[in-house]
Amino acid sequence: MKKPAAPVPAPAAPPAPPPGPIGLFGVDMPAAGKLVVSLTPSIGNLSGIKMGTRNVSNEYIVSTVPFFLNPTQPVRIVPQNIAFRTQILGLSYGVTKDFNVVLNAGMVEKSLDTLVFAGARGVMPLARNYPTTASISDFALSGVYRVYQDDVNRVQVSLGFSFPTGTNTATFNNFILPNGTVQNVRGFYGMQIGTGTFDIMPGVVYAGYLGPWSWGASYRGRFPLGPNPQGYLWGDLHELNGWGGYSWTPGFTTTLRASASLQGQIRGWDPEIRGAAVPTNPLFYGGQRIELFGGGTVSGKFVGYDNWSFGVEAGLPIYQNLNGPQIMKNWQANMQIKVKI
Repeated sequence: MKKPAAPVPAPAAPPAPPPGPIGLFGVDMPAAGKLVVSLTPSIGNLSGIKMGTRNVSNEYIVSTVPFFLNPTQPVRIVPQNIAFRTQILGLSYGVTKDFNVVLNAGMVEKSLDTLVFAGARGVMPLARNYPTTASISDFALSGVYRVYQDDVNRVQVSLGFSFPTGTNTATFNNFILPNGTVQNVRGFYGMQIGTGTFDIMPGVVYAGYLGPWSWGASYRGRFPLGPNPQGYLWGDLHELNGWGGYSWTPGFTTTLRASASLQGQIRGWDPEIRGAAVPTNPLFYGGQRIELFGGGTVSGKFVGYDNWSFGVEAGLPIYQNLNGPQIMKNWQANMQIKVKI
């Protein structure tokens, strides 16, 4: 009697691509029917003032830069330092093997240090202000679709919408003015948490890997669909990224990322954001920036939690050409915890 043939084993599923840098959107996609929950805290700092690519002093600014609403008067308030802290919660669900939806929401807090100069002219310091603003962030809902994949390469496109859930009317309480009086004033544009606008966010990602090496490039934009109720909208934002990665062992990948961004000036203005301060001028926002980030991701399987992962990334600018005078960015650090459900 002839023995029945042994069943042919199903081909092994190809290994999952190594993770991309945690600071990028739309690179990693969950499997169909799977939910990935992520928590991404970030901290960063801005200090020092640039006009274009040139560093300028406080004294130069208050002697030569005109006040937005009164060109005959120089500005009298100059930002010295901004610290920001964010906590972003992300939910990414695989609708099919090639399509997933992503919801991002969170909290943002910004702390400002400003130097106030006395009177209408001169370089005599008067006081400092230390206001803080905090709010939920603008919510973003996006879809990511994989349009091509082979054993090495994949291409994914995304389309997202941002909803104006964050505040853009935050107030600085007990703010000292150049004449020595103390008032409650509306916070500067850059200290508001939300944009107040509905924004569209298109993107595309190319990624590949071969053996332990991985690489990729991405683009994502953010374009306001119209002015907010206060009468302004942020300039269009374009962000390009390129990265390379190396997996030292399955589950441990390090990455190096270069990020280039271009943003236009604020269009329109909020009549409640006024005063002889550098950041009350909507033209002193936007510009060009190139940053370098290094990071890594570790799978929780090394400690018995296969569905968890932990990532970090930190970087700093290597080039800034700012519409200014404008406070410049110094550094940023991100951390991320992910769990697959």
